[in-house]
Parts: sequence; structure tokens; C-alpha cells
Amino acid sequence: MRKIGLLIFAEGKMREDVYQSRKPAMEREVSRLLEAIGDVLELFRPAAGEIRDKRGLVSAIEESKATNVGAFLFYVPMFVSAATVAMGVRLAGLPCALLGNYARDTFSQVGYLASAGAIEQAGLPYKRVTGDITQESTKSELLSYFRAACADRELLGKTYGMFGGRSLGISTGTADTAQWLQLFGVDLEHIDQLELVRVADTIETSRVARHVKWVKENYGAVCFKEGRFEEKNLERMVRSYLAAKDIIELYQLDFVGIKCQPELSNGYALQCLTVQLLNDLYDADGAKRAVVCSCEADADGALTMEILNLLSDGSPTALQDVYFYDEEVLVLANCGSSASWFAKRSENARENLKEVHLQPHAFGAAGGAATQFTFAPGTYTYARLQRYNLRYRMSIFKGELDALTREDLQQYAWYRPTARVRGVDSRAFAKHFGSNHAHCVAGDYVAELIEFCEIKGFEYFLLNKK
Repeated sequence: MRKIGLLIFAEGKMREDVYQSRKPAMEREVSRLLEAIGDVLELFRPAAGEIRDKRGLVSAIEESKATNVGAFLFYVPMFVSAATVAMGVRLAGLPCALLGNYARDTFSQVGYLASAGAIEQAGLPYKRVTGDITQESTKSELLSYFRAACADRELLGKTYGMFGGRSLGISTGTADTAQWLQLFGVDLEHIDQLELVRVADTIETSRVARHVKWVKENYGAVCFKEGRFEEKNLERMVRSYLAAKDIIELYQLDFVGIKCQPELSNGYALQCLTVQLLNDLYDADGAKRAVVCSCEADADGALTMEILNLLSDGSPTALQDVYFYDEEVLVLANCGSSASWFAKRSENARENLKEVHLQPHAFGAAGGAATQFTFAPGTYTYARLQRYNLRYRMSIFKGELDALTREDLQQYAWYRPTARVRGVDSRAFAKHFGSNHAHCVAGDYVAELIEFCEIKGFEYFLLNKK
């Protein structure tokens, strides 16, 4: 649950009679606010209570920031000093949302509009939230903004680990270190793929054996094929995953991408198992956090996935290749891996893993397997950060995934984890989507992505059918 500083503004101390006459109505509306959002946001209220002058404002902001709030909700339940509210936005240094109420006996709307105008005169960034907080649409708008604002803040100080560089000439997978630091507060740490091989060969045999045993006991099938996917290939894939896990810890990386093709896929091992297990919420050691990992060292893809991961409070995310689209469906089939969690979306790891078949990969001279399964049906949100003339924009759409059987994969790519998506405007998709990779999270986070783009000043395209 996100921690939000709640600052309640009130009539200034120079008009004590007005404050006292409207205080009962104010307290009623504050109670309605707390009842509406107190169970979905962790609200911190400064000890001083209502803010009625500059000293109270400074004290409240300092106290709130000391508790590590991620954003502020400035509530105007009656007429207030607009100058004090605007100064609060300036002093906060964190995302701020402004909210009033519609009760006629509070004069909140007057204070709300005066405050909004004062903030906008100074060109200060903030979010106007309109409507009564007990209305679901108003509450959803507020929560979407805070999810987006907190995700933006949580990116600050993160490090992306890039194993290798541009893969297969896919230029949209590259990124500018300085641009990322400026726009997102994220650093890029380049790590040669040779380090994966070097560390992989030092992993203790017993540790490797335990993970190989776990794979064989929990996955639906391990489909060995002579010359393409043998015991030695599985061992190298497991070693690669454990090496990546150790390097992530050593370098203190927050999310990563692995080039794989063609050096590792031809010279050591395909990295599909590494990508799957990093993105999952579990491995042979038990429960863990999902570490975003993109295929083909797709930096903008990994950053998109990290944003989706933050918006969804740590849910697994995926990179999927655009396989085919027409007016009815969009078929997404990653070239070899996605988090197994998507197979059933179950909290029970075995329920997800039993749907995954390790199938001999169609490419990669070194040999290895892809993680074959179909994505569980339901609602998913898709996004892609992309650049146009060096400026970031985002494509966004919500999709409903069909229920597919393993046999359905015969008409697409047999070995790939696959999703068939409905609800996408194929013409808009063809016109605006700027990558061969799309990225998803389970659930509906379209509003949060729009808020994120507006916070960052990014253009965005909504690609759903009208």
C-alpha cells in the first residue's frame, strides 16, 4: 500500500469566526474522505492537524517527508488561502494531487478553484482531481494518479543491467544513458555476456543439481531431443540463470536485459530459462520478487516492463514478440520465454509450471529449450515506450486474451509462449506501434499509464478499438 501525505487545508487564523462556523461541515467531509480511501491508501496525517498558516504548512511537509511519503494529497474541504496551497506544492518536492468536495455548505469549490489557479499561474506540476470522493470514478482517478506518481518516484535510483548490447540489429532495444538519467533517474550498467559464462562455470554442482531436479519435477514436460536439447543443455541453462541471479545481487541491479542472440545462443546456451525464472515469483529456492528481464537486451522494453511492474505492485510482466495481426486478433509469441506465472496466474507455482513444456528451440547452435505454454485468458494491459525523433512516447492498449490449447500453437510457432489478443485497432497499431516487442501485465492499468505519460510529458497513443 502506497504511503501518501494527507494535508488538510482550512480557513486562515485571521478569520477565526469563519473557520469555527464552517468547521462542523469540514469535519464531516474529512470523515467522508477518510472512509472512502483510508482502506486503499496508507495516509499519513501530520500531528499539527489542519493547515491554516505558513508555519503549519512547513511543519506538516517536513514531518510528512520524514516518514518517507511517496506523494501528497492536498485536500481543500472549505475556503482556504490559495497562496498557502500553491506554496505547499512548491515546497513538497513530490507529486501532489488537489481535491475538494461538492458540499454546498463548505465553500470548498471556491477554495479549490482559487488554489488550482494559483498553482497553475506558477507553472507547478500537480494533479486536479474533480468529483465527489465517494464516487467510484473520482476515487479511481485519484488512485491511478498516485500509482503512476509513485511508480515514477520509485524509478529514481534504479539501475538497469544490460548483458551485451544491441541484438540482431534491433535498434529500438537500445537506450541513451544520459537521457535515461535525465528523464527517469535510472542508470544503465553494461555487463559483458562473457561474465555470465564465466560465473556460470563457477556455480557449485550441488546447487545446479538441485535446480535441475526442481525443473524436472515441476515443469509439465522436459522434451529432450538429441543434438538440440540434452541434459548438458539444461544444465547450462540452469547455470546461466544462477549466474545471472548472482550477478544481479553483486551489482545491485534492479532490472536487466540479456542479449542472448547470437553469441550465447550459438556459443554457450539459450537464455530462455534465465528470462523466465527471473521474471517469475519463484524458483527452486522458493518465493522471490519478480526481477524484470527483457530478451535481446531490449532496454526500452525492460523499462516499460519495470514501469508496469511498479504500477501493479510487483506483478510479473512480459516481453512478447509481435507475431501476427489482422482486424480481429493480435498474436504475440515470444521467441522463447515468458514468466510461467502467466500460464495460470496462480499463487501456486506448481499450477503454473505444470503448464510449461521445455521444448527444443528452433534456433541457436549451442542448443537449449524454449518455455512453451499459452497465456491464461483474461484482461491484460499492454504498453511500449518508444522514441520518435529522440523524444519518448508510449503506445498503450488493453486486450482480452483468448483461451488457447497447446494444439492451437501448431498454427503459430509451436515452441513459443503465445497469447492471442482481441480488442486492438489493427490500423492504429500498424500506424503507431514503434517496436516488434510488446509488454504486458495482468489487469487494467490503462489509466495509470496515461497518468504516467502526463506526469512525464510524453505523447501517448491509445490503440484499442473505439
